[in-house]
Amino acid sequence: MDPVADMFSAIKNAIMRKKEYVDVPSSKMKEKILELLKREGFIKNWERLQDEAHRKGTQYTLRIHLKYLDPKRERNAITNIVKISTPGKRVYAPVKRIPYVKRGLGIAIVSTDSGIVTDHEARAMKKGGEIIAIVW
Repeated sequence: MDPVADMFSAIKNAIMRKKEYVDVPSSKMKEKILELLKREGFIKNWERLQDEAHRKGTQYTLRIHLKYLDPKRERNAITNIVKISTPGKRVYAPVKRIPYVKRGLGIAIVSTDSGIVTDHEARAMKKGGEIIAIVW
């Protein structure tokens, strides 16, 4: 039902299994969220796999390279991802009610009319929006 929640579940499961990367189906919203996570340092990188082996019709695969803080993969950059807004219950917040995550150590992913941004950027732009998820 919710492709973004499925991507978050795939990331959490791959982290528990100490995988190097995880593959998920593509969408434009997922790409914007992954670019945000990369910019904030929660994942190493992500890439589009558009060859015939990874394509299903017009949809291609996104490969997410996970980030670990030690060589044995005991500590990962993402402690948890929680989906806030769901298809059944959308959660919107004005700029003054955008949540602070772990006193600024985590981020809230906010969908504004200027695109998908972090809570810090939304406050700087003085724009509220839909709270998609929180990451720490």
